[in-house]
Amino acid sequence: MKIIISLFALYILSLPTHAQRITKYERQLIKSGKTTDKMHVTLTTNNDDYEILRRQSLEIPKTQKKIWTTLSKRMLVTVQHPDHKGVGIAAPQVGINRRLFLIQRFDKEGKPFEIIVNPEIIAFSDSLHARIEGCLSIPILRDTVTRPWMIEVKYQNIQGKVIREKLEGFTARIFQHEIDHLDGVLFTDRL
Repeated sequence: MKIIISLFALYILSLPTHAQRITKYERQLIKSGKTTDKMHVTLTTNNDDYEILRRQSLEIPKTQKKIWTTLSKRMLVTVQHPDHKGVGIAAPQVGINRRLFLIQRFDKEGKPFEIIVNPEIIAFSDSLHARIEGCLSIPILRDTVTRPWMIEVKYQNIQGKVIREKLEGFTARIFQHEIDHLDGVLFTDRL
């Protein structure tokens, strides 16, 4: 059993994380519905989904913006669907292992959802905050997770513009939760 887990871990770690062109599978999945159609949410209770959720995600290339915009629109419909409303959703949660997520910006007027591409956390505050979290991919379970209160981040918007900013409070928490998804980490790993 340990050998199988170790080989799987080595496989996951060996996957490239740099930008690669979109695959045929990714294109088909994204185009499997209209931009107004929700996507399947990957669940930890499904073995195939679980493997997707545990993979390291690849960067989004600066080309092919149209397909990533289509994915973002479908992800927005998915995260706002009454069956499973959320405040954030990462591409692995809809079966695409790419470094892209949407978060609701509670720190901005109107609390809009924003598309975050190829994000990285540059700095964390020493100040920590504990709060209950849930996840679209982990049905029913909610528990308290301690995370840094403030983070400094760098990412691109869907047009490719590089943005650097400081986030704090609930918005910082959502950002950290979603970036964890891109790294194959679930909130339950942080309990």
